[in-house]
Amino acid sequence: MVIRNLIIVVLSCSLLFLGIQPGCAQKWKENKVLIIGIDGCRPDALLAANTPNLDALWKNGAYSFQARTDVISISGPCWTAMLTGVWQLKHKVISNDYRQPDLKNYPHFFHRIREEKPDLLTYSLANWGPIHKILQEGDATYYASAGNDARVTKQVAAILEKEEVDVMFVQLDEVDGAGHSHDYSVDSEKYLKAIEKIDREVGIMVQALAQRPKLEKENWLILVSSDHGGSDYGHGKNIPEHTTVFYIASGESVIKGEIEGEVGVVDVAVSALHHLGIPAKDSWYLDGRVSGLKLF
Repeated sequence: MVIRNLIIVVLSCSLLFLGIQPGCAQKWKENKVLIIGIDGCRPDALLAANTPNLDALWKNGAYSFQARTDVISISGPCWTAMLTGVWQLKHKVISNDYRQPDLKNYPHFFHRIREEKPDLLTYSLANWGPIHKILQEGDATYYASAGNDARVTKQVAAILEKEEVDVMFVQLDEVDGAGHSHDYSVDSEKYLKAIEKIDREVGIMVQALAQRPKLEKENWLILVSSDHGGSDYGHGKNIPEHTTVFYIASGESVIKGEIEGEVGVVDVAVSALHHLGIPAKDSWYLDGRVSGLKLF
């Protein structure tokens, strides 16, 4: 009996390391990740807007509405922090020009996946094209910039419904545009309306994921966050209105409820890797940690 139980433990740990989630009875599930990044979305505005799809994710998942982003609160440094798991002092992206990123030491988390599990299929779809400047050759199975959020959502839904996918990152940009044009504020009706439109886009993606033919054999982790906040008609300062964001984790592997302790956008990449059975190595010197997920 002791030997039999030891075999079961070893087998379960091996499957978790491979990114396969033990389920009930004799059913095994493959761990997969969908990351949705909403540019320029303040957490207080998200809570003030009518967002039933995002509400369903955080109310049934793990969440923080006091997460932090980079002190250089503009898109280049902040998206890079989210996708590499380190702050700008390490990845070296300090503007939207992406002039000298340190991709050798701190690459996109897709690069880590390619090194550790090269058979996994990785997709990146964005409205804001510069986000892909930190992808190295071969990092992504497929990546594209669609030019507006509706086209991004349409392409994401089509891929999720029909294609083999292991990891997908999605960037939606129009909330940030609404903030620049109409004020990043809970009192800005047009800013809140932009968030509500994005919520409908998120609903389309989640519904597409639910239609996957092999869904019963898959364990999806959905992570949703933002690169930065804003105030008045801009952002970029090291002030709470600009550096406070939200972090949402939804799926079978999360610890439901508000996340205790500090949460940052650098946690997104680390949490995604963890769910895929790729633990962060000490030699990677990552700043992020696993947030809101069960630790195996």
